[in-house]
Amino acid sequence: MLQELFGTFESQLQFALMVLILVMGAMIWRAHRQVSRLSRTSASMAESMHKLERTTEVVSAIAAASRAMQESLQTLEASADAVRDLASMSVSMRGSLTRLEEATTEITRRTEQTEETLKSNLDEYRMALGSTNAYREYLQRMGLAPAGDVEPILEAISDGAEAVGADGRVLYANRAFADLTTIAPGATLEEVVQRCKVRTFGDDPMETEELPESRVLNGESVQGALIRMRPPGRERDVILSVNGQPARDATGKVVAAVMLCREVSEEIAMAIEVRRMTSEREWDVPPSMRAV
Repeated sequence: MLQELFGTFESQLQFALMVLILVMGAMIWRAHRQVSRLSRTSASMAESMHKLERTTEVVSAIAAASRAMQESLQTLEASADAVRDLASMSVSMRGSLTRLEEATTEITRRTEQTEETLKSNLDEYRMALGSTNAYREYLQRMGLAPAGDVEPILEAISDGAEAVGADGRVLYANRAFADLTTIAPGATLEEVVQRCKVRTFGDDPMETEELPESRVLNGESVQGALIRMRPPGRERDVILSVNGQPARDATGKVVAAVMLCREVSEEIAMAIEVRRMTSEREWDVPPSMRAV
């Protein structure tokens, strides 16, 4: 009886042990599956993290590129503003060049129109000056006092006439000259420079020794010299075209400067200056290079 009981118990114990082994094996197998799944999940998460890091790097690079593009756009906008300013300046300069060309054309046209007039005026200056000097020399050779006879001639001409002694003092000034300059006999050249603010046509101050009268007193002949002055009481400058010849005694010594002057407009003075500068440039060019 006991033997059967223990035999049955041993069988049950073996069965239970076998069941326990099976359960433990199933649990181990399940745990192994979970561990494998967790391992795969971990690997997947690690790969996702790696992708996320790479994505973060790409996003950072895109952000840096975006900032660089924004800076480039700002630079481009500044460049566009500079280009617009340059375009505006170009249009303004084009207009200025057009106006300059028109002014140059106008000056050229006026120069051509006045060239014959200027030549005629210079010829008249030379004829009047030559006649006055010849008449004065004739009267001196005859032993007559010339002032009384020459004065009516000088008073009758429309140009200003002036005689300056060797000491730089004005000996004679006709009515036309006095009306133009307010200079009267007895004035010195120094007083004339200070009182009338005598300047070159380019508006540079003139010294006494630079005056046409001083040059003539040094034996030089002056033709078409341009001077600018502001006589007392005048509201604007007076531009004079001056011619002069030295008056000499029997020994050839210069005893006076005989001057003729005529008031000219700004345009005519500019034409004279342009013609003079053109003539000087032509003389500076070698003959082999001059236009035929």
